[in-house]
Amino acid sequence: MRTVVCLLAWAALVVPAVVVGQDAEKPASRWASSFADFDRQDQANPPKAGGVLFLGSSSIRLWKLKDAFPEVDALNRGFGGSQIADSVENFDHLVTRYAPRVVVFYAGDNDIAAGKSPEQVAKDFNAFVALLHQHVPQAKLVFLPIKPSLKRWNLIAEGRAANALIQETCERDPLVEYIDLEKPMLGAEGTPRPELFAKDGLHLSPAGYAVWNDLVRPYLVDPAGPKEAQVLPAGEVPTDARLRPQRTLSDAYHPWTPATSKEEWEQQADAIRTQILVSNGLWPLPEKTALTPVIHSRRDQGDYTIEQVYFASRPGLYVTGQLYRPKKIDGQIPGILCPHGHWANGRFYDAGDKAAAEQLASGAEAFTAGAHSPLQARMVQLARMGCTVFHYDMIGYADQPGLAHRTDFNDLGATQWLHSKMGLQTWNSIRALDFVASLPEVDPQRLAVTGASGGGTQTFILCAIDPRPAVSFPAVMVSTAMQGGCNCENADYLRIGLNNVAFAALFAPKPMAMSGADDWTIDIETKGLPELKQVYGLYGAADMVQARCYPQFKHNYNQVAREMMFEWMKQHLKLPADTPTKQSDFELLSVSDLSVFDESHPKPSDVMNAESLRAALEEQSRQQLESLKSHADYQEVIGAAATVMLGGSVPAANDVETEERDSTVVDGVTRVKGVLTRGSNGAQIPALALIRDDLFKGEAVLLIDGRGKQALFDPTGGHAPGIDDLLQAGYAVVGVDVFQTGEFLKAPSDYSAKVDERDPAYTFGYNLPLISQRVQDVLTTIVALQQRDGVKQVHLVGTGEGGLWVALARSLLSADFDGATNVNLAGFQFSNLSGLQDPNLLPGALKYGDVPGLLSLAATGHVTVFGAAGDGWSAAQQRYQKAGGQLTVHSESSSLEQQLQSLLKR
Repeated sequence: MRTVVCLLAWAALVVPAVVVGQDAEKPASRWASSFADFDRQDQANPPKAGGVLFLGSSSIRLWKLKDAFPEVDALNRGFGGSQIADSVENFDHLVTRYAPRVVVFYAGDNDIAAGKSPEQVAKDFNAFVALLHQHVPQAKLVFLPIKPSLKRWNLIAEGRAANALIQETCERDPLVEYIDLEKPMLGAEGTPRPELFAKDGLHLSPAGYAVWNDLVRPYLVDPAGPKEAQVLPAGEVPTDARLRPQRTLSDAYHPWTPATSKEEWEQQADAIRTQILVSNGLWPLPEKTALTPVIHSRRDQGDYTIEQVYFASRPGLYVTGQLYRPKKIDGQIPGILCPHGHWANGRFYDAGDKAAAEQLASGAEAFTAGAHSPLQARMVQLARMGCTVFHYDMIGYADQPGLAHRTDFNDLGATQWLHSKMGLQTWNSIRALDFVASLPEVDPQRLAVTGASGGGTQTFILCAIDPRPAVSFPAVMVSTAMQGGCNCENADYLRIGLNNVAFAALFAPKPMAMSGADDWTIDIETKGLPELKQVYGLYGAADMVQARCYPQFKHNYNQVAREMMFEWMKQHLKLPADTPTKQSDFELLSVSDLSVFDESHPKPSDVMNAESLRAALEEQSRQQLESLKSHADYQEVIGAAATVMLGGSVPAANDVETEERDSTVVDGVTRVKGVLTRGSNGAQIPALALIRDDLFKGEAVLLIDGRGKQALFDPTGGHAPGIDDLLQAGYAVVGVDVFQTGEFLKAPSDYSAKVDERDPAYTFGYNLPLISQRVQDVLTTIVALQQRDGVKQVHLVGTGEGGLWVALARSLLSADFDGATNVNLAGFQFSNLSGLQDPNLLPGALKYGDVPGLLSLAATGHVTVFGAAGDGWSAAQQRYQKAGGQLTVHSESSSLEQQLQSLLKR
């Protein structure tokens, strides 16, 4: 079950309990006979509070609930012909009096047939939701939208419109679940399946109700399972620190705590660099193909020159920009790389006369040319200071060809391959540095980088991962507040546990300064700089990092900030004492003057568009994977990536604690209930162990299932098939509720696994994927078991969705893990995911070989896979054979009992 969690727009929904969308005849009198019948039923058999209430029109009334859901305390209050407004008008009589824990509501069909507009239907639904939250605030609503029927197929457009409006409300509300009826009720031709309907073409046949039964059942059964499986008191959920709202780039404060010793910091720094490279899709780094730069159209500007430049950072992907050089060059001089940021039109930016006049009046600029283009002003002055400067385009700006800046790399496919605009720009920056360093006049020991805003992001990211820059000046971007609003500044996994200050700190102990303004960097001197000085202080170089905020100016890289930078570059690039650091006037160039491509120098014919570039990047990743011949190489590359993707390595023993809550003996089997806690991530995991003390031989089987530890039991509270055989054979059997399974679902929380559809990097760049949280819980449980007295060996079994989680957890375990691993994948492949909201979405999974590629990290162990699908398994088996392990692969899925029998027969 997946619940879409978001905040409800209460004000828009709360309405008084009066007639909403009411027909001329009062509903109370129209339904008097039905309501009287309900009263008689209540008197004869008083319903218990906390049950499941089925409410709505005749599709509800005709539902045989006792047959469909024998394990559920279900109450049918369907009244044929009713509309949503009828349930609103009579809410207290139909809902409040029963205090249900779940309401299953089907209505709206009759509303549309009666001529109501989709907007009115949605309004009535919102009124019902508001009353439910007001009078039964803990109740969950399961809404069955207007069904596609044979009889009313002519009204399908109106029904779909109403459903779409209602779904918007459902997606904003953590207590409302919208069940899609269209897909299961339509055939291959897109029309209603006749076998699902009764003779009237409107109501459901037994086959139709069977479909509805399967759709609804997961929302009715207690998610924590039978009482035998529950550890916590009724209604109580784990006090897990992860049950908090997800981070977003716009959070007011993004904290980060640096290490306190040099040794610890350098380990932390290595991990952060790897995280940056993995997130940018640059782990391992691609091959550096020949740049073959084209430098043309030299323009003499008196004391400096400008030339147009373009080169391929990789086949089909081009870097474009201008090269500014001093007119007179004596010996080798510094080279400075300048990414431009998000100015309108990039390198071509011109503020216009009005904005330029405002800049002059405010004191931000002293010259009209600089007021029009602070970008050109920066390059000109740096060249006049005696530096070679390369000013290059961001992806999709100015001359950079083939791609748009904010689209094409922000969908499911890009996420699964770790393709992003940030990754492309970072690679272009690396290659731009290659270009500058290759120029004959440039001193490779005196390379520097400076940019502002998005160019500031590129500055500190490049300086974090490339050792060549000697001086850095990221302007108006290093901050503990907003971290970068464009998708070119965000990538999956980038800022999990980190912020921009952490990235900037990787430059220590080399000289770095930065400017702030009246924007998200306004507090840089008190939030950010102290942490940086702490890191620099570990090297005895606290004076090598500086920051100054100019709060009188909005977001900028104006003359005041530039002159701070000029002084910093003069000092640390060891420029002559008479080097001018005050901005001087210059000739402002037009777009045509700055354009790289012209009739004599047309755009290269091999420029790739997004589609072709993505295909080339995918092939590059496949080749990199195939090039890893030894298990050691595989571990070094894929292991490092998996550690980032899955939230870290195996926790230390002192990070995990076990609290026993209860111990009982039932039919000779001891049931131990407890909670596992992990200090580093705040996890609290309900756990249950079954053991026959008289037969236990020191081996424990950890069973992970998508339903949680209730998988140890059947619906009656007895042991699930196969469990008793394990206990009789001397094994202990352990089940847990990993994050957001089992007892986590007993009550709502602020946690949300919803992925930002604009770009998943806005979610996964700040938050671990849900699947990674679950994998970490599997690892936490393994560590807890290994610490238990008497446990000599741990075996792993994964069923349902848990098969995938166990497989991924096994990939992170060290080579000395000697237990058996038995998983049922049930045909799962990451390549088959259909949307960003899938809870098993793992960014980067396809880049690193899907399930077979990641599971190959465990090639020294013994693993059995059932339900294996797709390519890659033969290659994985070969890796296991070379590494001394064994991978047994079955294409058929298996039952839990079969899996446990397989474990016993090993």
